[in-house]
Amino acid sequence: MKSNGNCRSASDDTDLRAWTEKHLRIQRTLDEIMATAAQPTPVQVRAWYDSFREHFSLPELFQAAHIMAHVNGDHSEEQARAIVDAALADLERGDAFAEVAERYSDCKGNGGDLGQFPAGHMVPEFEEALNALQPGQRSGVFRTPFGFHIAELRGRMAAGPAPFEQVRETIERTLTIMNRHDVFVRAAAELRARADIRHVPA
Repeated sequence: MKSNGNCRSASDDTDLRAWTEKHLRIQRTLDEIMATAAQPTPVQVRAWYDSFREHFSLPELFQAAHIMAHVNGDHSEEQARAIVDAALADLERGDAFAEVAERYSDCKGNGGDLGQFPAGHMVPEFEEALNALQPGQRSGVFRTPFGFHIAELRGRMAAGPAPFEQVRETIERTLTIMNRHDVFVRAAAELRARADIRHVPA
């Protein structure tokens, strides 16, 4: 604590040691009390999921790739459009999307793959282009505030409840915390019932 507080002086730390000991004793007592809390069973975890399934929702997810040319200090509007038009011509000749992306795109290094992302993550123009596609389809050239793009939709997952296995550990932690809290409340009530509580004037 002295180190964290940047205390470099050799001052008397008797009070600090007493305070630390008191809090460590309190923490040990709490840990002993909480250790009696029951762990949630698989049946309880599943029942919680079934009861509150709507709270574990996932947004619509896209998986896509793109080829793009920025309109900026490096490319004028005409230059950026010409780059993406050339990429589209190669795609229409049958070249693989990843190869064309590495050849033309300003976003090189992964074949244009954007991975998986939720609805609303991309600019509206990009998402509008994806919404017009079915998985496996490719768009034509379209414009966003960043420049010109070609997009390929590789997958789409509708919004809905998260799978149980995806949220199981989160539910287990939540129920464990709730059980520990219940144990603490009961222990505090028992101590209060047995205690001789008196007001001591300051």
